Order: sequence, then C-alpha cells, then structure tokens
Amino acid sequence: MADLVFLSLHPFVKSTVVDKVRGTIFGSALGDAIGLYTEFLSKDLSTYAYGAYPEARFQLTTPTTEFYPDGHRNKFTLRSWTDDTDHALLIILSFLHSNGTVISPRDFAARLKVWVEQGLRCLDRLPLGLGATVGRVVCDKNYSKNPELVAYEVWASRGCNIAPNGSLMRAHPLGIICIEKSLEETFQIAIDYSVVTHADPRCVVACCVHTALIRGILRGEVTSEEDVGRILEASFTSVEQWQQNGRLFNITKNTPRGVPADVLVAEPVLDRVEFDRYVNASSFEELQLDSAREIGYVYKALGSCILCLRLAIRHSKGQLIDEQYMQAGTNIFEELITALIMQGGDADTNACIAGAVLGAWIGNIGLPPSWRNGLDHNRWLLHKCRAMEQVLGIDESLTGYDGVKDRDTLSDGGRGLLDKPSLEARDAAFVEMYTKKMKRMAERKAHKESKETGRGWIRGLLR
Repeated sequence: MADLVFLSLHPFVKSTVVDKVRGTIFGSALGDAIGLYTEFLSKDLSTYAYGAYPEARFQLTTPTTEFYPDGHRNKFTLRSWTDDTDHALLIILSFLHSNGTVISPRDFAARLKVWVEQGLRCLDRLPLGLGATVGRVVCDKNYSKNPELVAYEVWASRGCNIAPNGSLMRAHPLGIICIEKSLEETFQIAIDYSVVTHADPRCVVACCVHTALIRGILRGEVTSEEDVGRILEASFTSVEQWQQNGRLFNITKNTPRGVPADVLVAEPVLDRVEFDRYVNASSFEELQLDSAREIGYVYKALGSCILCLRLAIRHSKGQLIDEQYMQAGTNIFEELITALIMQGGDADTNACIAGAVLGAWIGNIGLPPSWRNGLDHNRWLLHKCRAMEQVLGIDESLTGYDGVKDRDTLSDGGRGLLDKPSLEARDAAFVEMYTKKMKRMAERKAHKESKETGRGWIRGLLR
C-alpha cells in the first residue's frame, strides 16, 4: 500500500503535485477541445484547413480560431470539449460524490448509461460523439445488471477483435485517484474501469499504462524515459497475469448468463511485438494516425501519447528535439499537441489522452494561456480540481468541500432527468441549430465558388 508521505518531504512537493493534478485534468480537456479542430480529417486535409504545421496555430481565447466548416464540426460549439472529457468527468463526479471514500466502476457505468441518453446534466451538455462500442454496450438491456459481462459479450460477438480507444480516453482521473495506491492496486482499478465497456486486453493494458504513468508522474516516480519503460513493462505483465488468472471467471461468477465455451477458448492473448511497435514509435508518421480503417485503434492513441511524453521528457532535460515537434521559444504543450492533431485521424481523443500525460508532466502553469483561459467551463473545472485535491488529502489547506452536498455530483447533475417530451424538444432544437449551420456553410461555399469562377472568366478574357 502506497501513501502520501512524499507530500511532506518539502512544501515545494505539495504545490508541485497540486499543479500537476490540475495540469492532468486541464491538459486532457484542452487536448480534447483543440483536437476537435481536425478530428476525422486526413493529415492532408488538416493542412488544407488550417495551414501547414508549424505555421498552423489555434486559439481558444478571443479571437477564437474558427472550425473548418463541415458536418462534423457543425455539431459542436467553439471552445468546448467532447464526449472524451465528459466520460472522464463522470469518473471524477462519481468519486467526489462519496468524498473519495468509494471507487466504483459500477457507479461510473450507471452514470455512463444516463449520459448516453441525457448527456452531462450538471453542465447541460448533449451526448455528442458517442462511440459505436460504448453505444452498443451501454444500450444493451442487461447493461445495468452486469456491465462487464455485456461488454465482454459484445467484444466476443465481434470475434474478440475490436479494440477502440473509448476506455483509454477517460482513464486519466484514475491516475489521480490512485496517487496513494500501490502500483498493483492501480493496475486493478484501471482494469476494472476499462472492462465495463471495453473488454479487449489491448484496451485494458493501454488503460493500465496511462493510469500508472499519471500516478507515477504525480508521485515523482516517473522522471525519465527509463521509468516510462518500467511502467510499460509492468503494465503488460500485469494484464498478461490478469488474463492467465481467469478474468473470465470474475465476469461470469454469480451471474445466470454464462459465456459460451467456444468464446472462452477463443480469447486472444496480448501480442508483445505489436505492443512494443506502437509504444516505441519514433514519429507520429510511423503511427499512421489518419489511416481511415483504424483511426480509433487504442494502440494508436497510446503510441502517440507515449511519444509525446518521451519528447517532453527530452525537452525538460535540455535535449534537442526535432524541429517538426518544437520551435524555439514556444510552449512544449502547445507544440506537441498541435503537431499531434495536425496528423488528423481521431485527433480529439489522441490529444485528450496525450494532453493528460503532458499536463501531468509540465503542470497547469505550463499550459498555454491562450488555450486554458478560453476553455468553456474552465472555472467550473478548476473547482472540481480543488475538490479532488481536498478529498484525496493532497492539499490540506483546502476545506469546506462536501461531495454529498455538491449537486453536480448527482447522476442527474442536480437538474433532474429530462422526460421524453423534454428530450424530444432538446433534440429538435439541436437539429434546427445544425440545419442552420449547414445551410450557412453551403451558402458560403457557393459564394466562394462563384467568386472564383468569376475571376477565372475575367482572366480568360484578358489572355
């Protein structure tokens, strides 16, 4: 069992950890919000939309960078995060509701089921961006009874070969929650939170790596690339043992719905060669993040996160970084996240995951103000960071927070659940807003094309 004794070593340690906790939560949300600019675009189209990196720049403060106009981005508002951060907040709110006394994957699963229909009620956010795997699992009629089993059955029904990034994108709060836990306890908690939606061992090991890295950075135990390597090794070994020790028995125990024998035999083991290939990537290009058939593959997100952390570690130690990742005198968080999202693909999720680890590494103070200060709900998010610091005992100077009295932490966000007519009215308002945006986009495109055609016609006469 680990503890928080290290916080007493020097006053500087405590203030540093506080800054890193905030950096983790804000860094992830910022990566999510910035990544939305290029989500689902190819690398080439990202360059066309925003200019070639490193000239490409994004800003959330006024004047806010406009989205590339298309059907996907028209669903969202500028300066906001997506479902990735919403799901991470469900873990935080669940933990805060018990004042940090209960770590419950089942409570998170129940909140996720509410989110799928209602959205994040405490901030009145719509459930935009629902992934196919989470949707299929959570909408199963038996999900509330046994989320782990339903997640496993969905995975098995797809040939035990779907490994998207949906559980990894929400894992970073667990690294904070586990700051006083042992590494073994941390791995088990990461496993338990992954398998309520994502059963594939590749998803599970990615969550273990991410959670353990953040915990290790906060505790001052991950300070070098060698330490990163130790976490990678320990995570892989832990999940291998978890499979070998019968994770299937844990799922089917005390449940009337058994898993067919042929499914038990078919479960694949982790491929160490593939794992090593992704976590040891030396460039974003090597990861092919915009590959259309597998942009949401969990190892792509994990690999880009590990590469970002390695580059940040080298930068902090005064080592030269390739100019494709870092320009002289610029902010390392901004540069790495921008370079990452300009690869396109599942950019918001890749940047959300990398942003959490980078934020933990450099702290909240190192995040670019033009991003952090423009993020929607940033004061609300800071309040939740302080609440986490208090209930975890990281900052004993903070008092007065009571998660039971914080209505934001209720599953309905303290606003009550929307009834069917209210949901239909909300959806109708969204469709109306979206339709108007699409109409304006089409009008601007037609106007631009007519101007370009006119210029071409005139040039033709002057030849």
